[in-house]
Amino acid sequence: MVSERSAHERPRQRAAEQVVLVVDDDEDLADTCQYWLDGERFTVETAYGGEAALSRIDEHVDVVLLDRRMPNVTGDDVLEEIRGRGFDCRVAMMTAVEPDTDIVDMAFDAYLVKPVSKTEVKETVEELLVRSEFDSEVREYFALESTEAALETREVEKLREPEALDDLRGRLEAVRAEHEAAIQNRETQLDRLNRVNALIRDIDRALIDARTRDEIEQTVCDAVASAHKGAYILRRTAAGTLRCTAESELPVGTDAIDPSVVDEAFDTDGVVGDGYIFDPISDEHRAAVFGAGDDTDDTAALCVPIGYRDTVYGALVVYDESGRFDGESAALFSDLGATVGNGINAAQSKRLLNGDSVVELEFQLSRDASTIAALAGNLGCRLSLDGVTRLDDGVTCFVTVHGASGSEAVEAAVEYTAISRARLVSDGDDEAVLELRADDEAVLTTAIDHGASIERLDLADGSGKLALHVAADADHGAIVETVTNAAPGVSVVAKREVERAVQSADSFRRELDSKLTDRQKTVLETSLVSGYFEWPRGSTAEEVADALDISPPTLHEHLRTAERKLIETYFDEITPTATDD
Repeated sequence: MVSERSAHERPRQRAAEQVVLVVDDDEDLADTCQYWLDGERFTVETAYGGEAALSRIDEHVDVVLLDRRMPNVTGDDVLEEIRGRGFDCRVAMMTAVEPDTDIVDMAFDAYLVKPVSKTEVKETVEELLVRSEFDSEVREYFALESTEAALETREVEKLREPEALDDLRGRLEAVRAEHEAAIQNRETQLDRLNRVNALIRDIDRALIDARTRDEIEQTVCDAVASAHKGAYILRRTAAGTLRCTAESELPVGTDAIDPSVVDEAFDTDGVVGDGYIFDPISDEHRAAVFGAGDDTDDTAALCVPIGYRDTVYGALVVYDESGRFDGESAALFSDLGATVGNGINAAQSKRLLNGDSVVELEFQLSRDASTIAALAGNLGCRLSLDGVTRLDDGVTCFVTVHGASGSEAVEAAVEYTAISRARLVSDGDDEAVLELRADDEAVLTTAIDHGASIERLDLADGSGKLALHVAADADHGAIVETVTNAAPGVSVVAKREVERAVQSADSFRRELDSKLTDRQKTVLETSLVSGYFEWPRGSTAEEVADALDISPPTLHEHLRTAERKLIETYFDEITPTATDD
């Protein structure tokens, strides 16, 4: 039984206004490009061929990654039709066709030769989105420059019409001479974009090795300072104040930095927006950060939030004296702040998972604290949480209802505006299991976003206990305060240490071996070595089944059973037990 209220559904909103369309008849490659670009500040869509591209293209598409060599309707045909319809989007040809002088008169903006890398695709899209804001004459210059760069990869004597390259260079010189100042300004902007993108890549790589929040914050400050005048991180304390916890060897040092110099970047709730620019900083601001001896009068500062989903960990402040920050650099550094926030959350979750001991925080919840608690109170039953998954706009919970029928529980659940979906998973004589999708479970989402795991939630007649597990070295005070403030009717009851049973890798394998049949192990190993678990897949399910001389449905049956046993063994191994109160 599934019940959904259409009135609660909201139209799918784009992650950003800008749209990127990937066009390729190679579905795996198109999907890979979408995978590479997902999570950026734009929406990514795919079209598997020229005909699909022409049916999808409209004035809302900003960038097209377009394969040239496609059956029926080629990339050249699609490009001509795009320009013929008057769509003013940027187009990057992404193809295995080596460039020749036939591309000189083609109206594209960039030319990528396959195989392409993730970095190449991301940087091209980022640059083309920025170029969209340029005047048409300046866009023409950069498009011609991209064409010249593509042709320069070929030996001149092997070009079909070598003189066409000379004509192209003449056009480039003429356009530059006419718009020299505007082109130089935009070159500076693109150079800044490329520097920040390179910085983000460096930090992404560095975050892989960072193990703690302190390490992450210091790594970020050092990396940012390598390309800018300086940087520091402000962390929000349990009391709600800001303190400097990492900096890039600034003259005044961490302990001496006064966060009040950037107070105006924060709103009344103590949160900085997507990017606040001080251009230039005041004399008092400069002296507070760089010391009284610093006389650089053109230093600018940018303050961006560090956060993960709805949780704000603090702020990153960056200083630059060689150039001014603008909206584009603010957006890029805001992305960096989100990357750092994600890294902090991942590090906390990893330490929670791998630590020999964790801390259990227990909270009392009233029916006002949670829609699920209110549901239990309305039904007059006992309800326990079996599992929870964080979504972008809420959570999906699997709950067991004791003392009420499954159909009754589903009907009651959809009466709550915060529950957008209720599905009956199983219904027995004494209990029923439901899947609930809730948009406003602030206590659960806040706990998860702060790196805690939800261990137990037991409710009876609308009130009950919530147990969270957090890393032993986490800021327990801040987590308690944040969770208790997430909703009314939440109070902390206890804090206790929880010991983990230590199991070696060998014993884990032995336990798993005892659960798997020989056939299941063979299916898992064959699927692994054949590339079935890679993306894009090295082998399809049909190909793996053929290699094992079994049918695809039989393969899926073995895989699903083996995967379930693997996951069960894993979660059984990491489940800790409380030793004392």
